[in-house]
Amino acid sequence: MFKTYKKILFDLDNTLIDDDENRRYAFKQVLLNKKGKSSKEEIERFINLDNKFWSDRAKGKIKDPYEFKNNDEKTRWVRSKRFMDFFSDITFEEAAEINNYYINNLGKIVVPIDNAKEVLEYLYNKDYQIYIVTNGPIKAINDKLNGIRSKEYIKDIFSAEEAGSMKPNDTFFEKFFEKIKVNKKDDMLIIGDELEKDVLGGNLHGIDSCWFNSKNEPNSLNIKPTYEIKNLIELKKFL
Repeated sequence: MFKTYKKILFDLDNTLIDDDENRRYAFKQVLLNKKGKSSKEEIERFINLDNKFWSDRAKGKIKDPYEFKNNDEKTRWVRSKRFMDFFSDITFEEAAEINNYYINNLGKIVVPIDNAKEVLEYLYNKDYQIYIVTNGPIKAINDKLNGIRSKEYIKDIFSAEEAGSMKPNDTFFEKFFEKIKVNKKDDMLIIGDELEKDVLGGNLHGIDSCWFNSKNEPNSLNIKPTYEIKNLIELKKFL
């Protein structure tokens, strides 16, 4: 018999939205704007750099260069640093401008994960409270949800920008709990594609977890989800 939940916490990128395609499109626009041309090789190099950057950041390997006054200042530095790493000859201010241009393009081509809207509508109609908990930028979150016509199903959105910290870190979850004004965690389920951020975040903070393993990858980490699915439609089996 499956456990009863009330609050469903969804990761966004590569869980409800095909973030790889969004990022490819957005970075192609960056290259066209900066250089007047783009190549698949450059785009894939950025995707690989971006993946490693966020993985290292979540693990604490990329440290802030100094104490920031507020989360906005920290977010601006973190998101701009990727472009300073890619374009080694640009200033911080140029990187910040590129980041703004990139974010503005993230929501223009939105590719949903199979069955995302159907499952969100299904859960909403069954009176689950649906939250988005993501490391992605706030502006892009709204654009993406609007792009798949699913924003109406979402009770609230919480991002690393608000927390000043990323999943799976304590600060992210503590500030999320504070925002939604609840301490009870045994009626929550977090669903996401990344073991090291979504599943581990749930495990560390008393939340049941569901690994969305759409690529059917082996679990080589000692991180155990409560559930594992390969297609979002499988959520209907226990929710």
